[in-house]
Amino acid sequence: MMYGVNTAVSAAVKKLSQHDYVTHNLANANTPGYKAERLAFVRFSHNPVVLIDHSPGTLQKSGNPLDVAIQGEGYFVIETRDGERYTRNGSFTLNQNGELTTMSGDAVMGEGGRITISGRKIEISNAGTINVDGNDAGKLKIVDFKKKDALVKRGSGLFAASATAEQTPLDNPEVRSGYLETSNVQAVKEMVEMIDIQRSFEAYLKIMQTISDQDRLATSRIGKLT
Repeated sequence: MMYGVNTAVSAAVKKLSQHDYVTHNLANANTPGYKAERLAFVRFSHNPVVLIDHSPGTLQKSGNPLDVAIQGEGYFVIETRDGERYTRNGSFTLNQNGELTTMSGDAVMGEGGRITISGRKIEISNAGTINVDGNDAGKLKIVDFKKKDALVKRGSGLFAASATAEQTPLDNPEVRSGYLETSNVQAVKEMVEMIDIQRSFEAYLKIMQTISDQDRLATSRIGKLT
């Protein structure tokens, strides 16, 4: 009986963990560039695996010239205190020094380093070149990875990459200024999965309750026999 209870408890705990990821996905359904993630359990292993869906979201017009979306493959390169990071969230702004940054204040990198913008009319070409009042201010640095499963989420829409990710340059990236890539979370699919997880969790609870009731009944009978 104890083995059955432990098995049911373990399965229920796994469902709770999966529920947390589904809830997190739904909470970020409107976060630009967010990539949905799943918690998978490998047979004969106690360690779960987090799978990230790197498929692109749709492009949504914002009208803000500093909003940039990548069409196709690639990631913007971001300079942080913890080193170089990568993102599909092109919701950018300017800091007090006129440097192009993420909304969190991290520098958006150009092919020649940080990008400083001073002027009024800002235009970003489909190739990622930034033009301010008729003058070039730099070009967005966009890279890609051969093994995207080696990218690790680091919060705020950023990814860290190990050497196994195999970073590669993009010679001809294509971007759209005034657009943002939406989250690739499919809300309906997530809701269906959440319902399935809840039903499975409830089923495991019933199994534990049934085993517990059987144990009490068996103990009661033994008590009467003695």
